[in-house]
Amino acid sequence: MFVFLSGALVGLALAAPVGPVGVFCICQALSHGLWPATAAGLGAATADAIFGAAAGLGLILIQTFIADN
Repeated sequence: MFVFLSGALVGLALAAPVGPVGVFCICQALSHGLWPATAAGLGAATADAIFGAAAGLGLILIQTFIADN
């Protein structure tokens, strides 16, 4: 069990975001608490989902255009 928990802890440490959005979420957590940091994290995840959807739909549009022409 100890090996699993230590592996999970190492995996979590490696997967921790270190970019500007991650630093912003950490700053929010340290200065304002859990709920503002959670809101900032959910906002960042929503923005990433929107950007990913736009990129995916754009690729589908390009693929359809190439296939039709």
